[in-house]
Amino acid sequence: MPSLIQRYLAINFLPPFLLACGFFVTFLLTSQLFRLTSIVVNNGVDIGSVFELFGHIAISFLPMAVPLSALFATIITLNKLSEDSEIVAMRSFGITKSMLFKPIFVMGLIIAVAIFALNRNLIPYSKLLFRNTVIMLTSKGMTMNIQAGQFFTDVPNVILFAEQVSEQGQKLQDVFIQTESDDGTESVIFAEKGVIIKQEFEGVGFPTLRLHLTNGNIVRTNKSGNDSEKILFKEYDFPLVAGGGQPGFITKDSMLSNNQLWSLIQTVKKNQKDDLNRIAKMEIEYWSRWNTPVQVLVFIFLGFGLGIKKGRGKAKNTSVQGLIVLILYYAAFFSGVSLAQKGIVPSWFVVFMPSVLALAFGFRSYQKLDWAS
Repeated sequence: MPSLIQRYLAINFLPPFLLACGFFVTFLLTSQLFRLTSIVVNNGVDIGSVFELFGHIAISFLPMAVPLSALFATIITLNKLSEDSEIVAMRSFGITKSMLFKPIFVMGLIIAVAIFALNRNLIPYSKLLFRNTVIMLTSKGMTMNIQAGQFFTDVPNVILFAEQVSEQGQKLQDVFIQTESDDGTESVIFAEKGVIIKQEFEGVGFPTLRLHLTNGNIVRTNKSGNDSEKILFKEYDFPLVAGGGQPGFITKDSMLSNNQLWSLIQTVKKNQKDDLNRIAKMEIEYWSRWNTPVQVLVFIFLGFGLGIKKGRGKAKNTSVQGLIVLILYYAAFFSGVSLAQKGIVPSWFVVFMPSVLALAFGFRSYQKLDWAS
């Protein structure tokens, strides 16, 4: 009988989890919907590429969606079983709290292992493909989108303006460019003329686009604004899209595999040990990948304590309680991020500390379950 009940619990947990996961991924996709729609409309993207883009971005949202889905699926499953008095029936057969929790924990363990495996290589690779595919599709029709007297912002971290545009965006007059590098240095470029040069690489879908400028100047200002320099030039090539022979030509920390990211962290610590902000961001990305499976298990334990109701007429709004815990969880996390970037606390502590606090709250909720009565 216990094994039959445990299988029944596991089966009841799966549909709410899948539905919640689909809901959260879809909800997160809406943040990219306007951008993707603009790319599809302006560049005539085929339906296959559209589905590919949505597939890559959906996979990249899994580390955020899966733990949340595990929490609410556990609460919803146990709420339903409580309202239907099935929990009472199971208790009458001598089912203990630990026996009831076991099948849900096993499901959570499977999910945790799966998301950890995906987070090592596949999810970073999907982020890489999504980012570079967007750039590739944007660059195909980029010159057509440059209009005279209008600001052009399709290139990340770049604002381009030209008084006159001719030959379908290939030639520009009186060019203004504002750009900001990763270290916070701001550059403002003025030039009399500009010509967009596009270079394709055989067998590679990522082109190089550069703006060849003539007769102008560059003013660079550092992040603090205390230091600046002015450079005059007769000819200067400004990269709009830095393509090349390697498909992954734009790479961020979140697009690296675990091993690559760890190696980069060690290199930056050795060569740029004073750049605390950069080191903290990389370490938070790295430890967050280890924390995601921990989140899944902690949230399931938390959901178990919140999900079981005392009975009809004594119901408590456990979903709201779960939402409050989530708000406090991420408030603690983001508060810690600012401290880690200043070097006050270690990055691993910032990542794992909210999970430990959530586990403590879940343990308290578990103990409060009055199983005997």
